[in-house]
Amino acid sequence: MLIVNDVMEIARLSSLSNLAIAKNDNAVMKFIYLGISELFRRFNLSIKVESVITNPDLALYELRSPDISLLLCVYNSQAQELQQSDVLGGDFDYKMINYKSFMLKYPKHDLVFAVYKASAPPITSPNDEIPLPDAMVDALLTYVAYMGHSTINKDNVNEASAYSIRFEKACESLENQGYKIPINAESVALQVRGYV
Repeated sequence: MLIVNDVMEIARLSSLSNLAIAKNDNAVMKFIYLGISELFRRFNLSIKVESVITNPDLALYELRSPDISLLLCVYNSQAQELQQSDVLGGDFDYKMINYKSFMLKYPKHDLVFAVYKASAPPITSPNDEIPLPDAMVDALLTYVAYMGHSTINKDNVNEASAYSIRFEKACESLENQGYKIPINAESVALQVRGYV
């Protein structure tokens, strides 16, 4: 597995080689973190579950984990996925209030499992491991290049746009390789982990 320093060196030798920002370790590390965060946002790289004890006197619940990126679904203690409200407000068991809160329609004494997409772990040192599959390193490097090339070059070409397009194509390629997990497949992830 690569570490942050490896990615910094590869970026400096390739896409950032002619930029002054390449000498700024702190900036390049932040670009790497932003790229990792973007890949975590686009792909379900870390799915976690938080258990919540419910009772009839409380309908609104907020997840407490600090790494919540998006609440995906909620299961009851009998391993049944609760039905989320839709735009038309038909029959439902819960409504999402925001990315980490939900409201139960009929709260009761129960234990529910909230499945959520976790955000990227923080990068604090050049020796931290890159928490991505090796296949995503190219997309990460393209994102770092996109962030580094924020100016227009001598030929009046915006290099950031070119790298942005390359990043989108790299993400599309990753989706075609099967790295994109449909949201409705999260129930399988929950069962595999033994939560239900």
